[in-house]
Amino acid sequence: MVSEADTNEQEEAPLPEVLKLNHKFFSMVPGSYFRASEREDECYMVTPLSDEETVELPLNGIRRELKIKETSSDHQMLDLVKKALRFVQRIQDGDNFPSKILTGKASWEVTELHRTVAQKRLTMQLITWLSGEEEVITDKAQLDMVADDPANKIKILDAFEGAAKEIGIPVEEKEKILDMINEFAEELAYIEALRGQFLRLMVIESRLAELNPIYTNDSRMFETLDRVTRLANGAFDIFRKDFENIDLHTKHIIYILKDMPATIKNINRFRDDLYGRFWAWRELIEEWELTPAGRSVNVERLVQKTYEFLAQRFLPQDEWELFTQLKEKTMETAQKLW
Repeated sequence: MVSEADTNEQEEAPLPEVLKLNHKFFSMVPGSYFRASEREDECYMVTPLSDEETVELPLNGIRRELKIKETSSDHQMLDLVKKALRFVQRIQDGDNFPSKILTGKASWEVTELHRTVAQKRLTMQLITWLSGEEEVITDKAQLDMVADDPANKIKILDAFEGAAKEIGIPVEEKEKILDMINEFAEELAYIEALRGQFLRLMVIESRLAELNPIYTNDSRMFETLDRVTRLANGAFDIFRKDFENIDLHTKHIIYILKDMPATIKNINRFRDDLYGRFWAWRELIEEWELTPAGRSVNVERLVQKTYEFLAQRFLPQDEWELFTQLKEKTMETAQKLW
């Protein structure tokens, strides 16, 4: 009979830090690894067949074919693989799992600049709350200007005192408000880091805008650019709304101070989702940053690559399947002609 203590011990058992699969299938071909699908509901095991060829097997299909039991360690490992692939591009046997799924700590780094921006933002929220018109400022230049204003520096002590009274802290312990601001700023800094990544993403928006007039006389490329631009704008709008939603959930400084655990839990959920989606763009961002706008084979390849990336994620399923079929037929025709 399992005691309550044994049950609690099982529930609290630490997660494995390293991916280690026992079934021999997973180690049959050296170099095999797991990657996320373009569609969020699947992951793949990628197995090299030669230097240039690979085969990709869906993870859910592998589970079924190998009859992996839910109580087995391999089943737990594959669950962790799916979670890990939200935060890394690929993972293979012997790799460490990202810290996010083991400890809850964010898998990406923040700088002192991100922390400073977060602290200034929350401090200004507190000062503007005291005046009766709380304001959320996220632009760094504007934050620097208002936060460094001598008048606002004087108001901050009054704001600490007012906040202490509002949330039930003795006025003589108003310094605790600063500690709370710093604690929450540490969490908010990860959002500010992601806001910086979004600004990097905008290089794609600017490159596409620069390319449109360049390819005006090329109907094929102009049409492709138009489709890419429309899909990209839709994706960027989703990111903008996500940041607006996060800012909305961190808008009321007194509510934050009254119930920081709940607010931190909410923004962590938002930021993890954002990071997972930003990660998928990483390779494209780096390529576009290194590719100046101009008429070239490399630019046209990158435009097509961007279209396929966006179509996989933002076209309706039936339209994506049609696009894939047309692409396969085009490749078959090209091979016959060659």
